[in-house]
Amino acid sequence: MKDKRQLIGKWGEQKAKEFLLKKGYTLIAENWRFRYGELDLIMLDQDQETVVFVEVRTKTSSSYGAGYDSLNHRKLQKLRITAKAFLHSNKWWNRPVRFDLISIDQENEGFKLRHLKNII
Repeated sequence: MKDKRQLIGKWGEQKAKEFLLKKGYTLIAENWRFRYGELDLIMLDQDQETVVFVEVRTKTSSSYGAGYDSLNHRKLQKLRITAKAFLHSNKWWNRPVRFDLISIDQENEGFKLRHLKNII
């Protein structure tokens, strides 16, 4: 059985994917792995041209800040390297690229989803 953090993370990724699909994004891949890291969601923006790498952060406690506070320089560097590998291995290198963050944070009885574009 997966631990609680993994289950919450998968739940958050599913909510983020549903949110973006409703906004007109198209799913290219999810949980794409490379030796340097993993890309949570890879989408085409509503324009159907821009490849969007989406990092999803789900937090059930504000003790250490919101989900968007948990991205550091090292994680952003891993995202860049992994995204570059994806683009080259899947022949998407000729497209515009963007890095977004979806932060899902527990607030009172529910969760608040924030979509931050162009985080890098």
